[in-house]
Amino acid sequence: MKVADTVSHKLFSPIRSELAAVQRATEIAGRFLEAYRHNVASLVPLPPFDTHIRPAVVLLVGRIYGGATERLISLAAMVQLVFLGMRVHQQVGEDGAQPDDRNRLAVLIGDYCFCRFFVLGAHSGNTAFMRPFAEIVRRFTEGAVARLDAPPTPEVIRSAVRHETAALVAEACRMAGQVAGTSAREQERLYQLGQDLGMGYGLSMARGVESEAWTHLQAARARLSELPAGAARDVLDAVIGSLLDRLGQSVAEVQG
Repeated sequence: MKVADTVSHKLFSPIRSELAAVQRATEIAGRFLEAYRHNVASLVPLPPFDTHIRPAVVLLVGRIYGGATERLISLAAMVQLVFLGMRVHQQVGEDGAQPDDRNRLAVLIGDYCFCRFFVLGAHSGNTAFMRPFAEIVRRFTEGAVARLDAPPTPEVIRSAVRHETAALVAEACRMAGQVAGTSAREQERLYQLGQDLGMGYGLSMARGVESEAWTHLQAARARLSELPAGAARDVLDAVIGSLLDRLGQSVAEVQG
């Protein structure tokens, strides 16, 4: 196991069983008889940390406030399916070429993830969360179309992260608080925490905006410190710390 994979394994160990349940609910390749031949799994090639961070945030925020595990798992799976749908749709070629089998597969699997999201929301009783997530998908699609011919300037990157990664993580935090029965005021605090965490995480994967990523992650850590203390908060703090460490290594590599 790679060092980074080992770190992720230890980092998320307190919620390992819940993440496994989320993974079973959101697994894609095993749902299709021809998945291996079409290499469906290659549409979302992500290391463990990046695979688990979104559902982990839901589970950990919910745990901080004593939320019901089963409903949090369902919400975490909904968040993951929205993310996977957007991630897979990003694999569709943007060069204006004629559709090929790979592009058609990405469109089909992305749509499939979004459909699974709606089915899961209906079956789990989390229908109140479906509209905010659908709004995120709408803004993601509008942004993707607007950026078709746009160079990857810092402002373009910032806008994309704000409307995709940050929007999803912010809603995930707020909804986890809602599931746990927190007040509207507390849910707004959680939303701001998620927005900073999502911005920091998203920007940390782009070049030229490292200082902004660092600022957002530090702000997220400060917001987190104001939440009820306990093991779940400690794990989420370690997640943010891991992102800061990874960002520091990335900056060192560029400067080297």
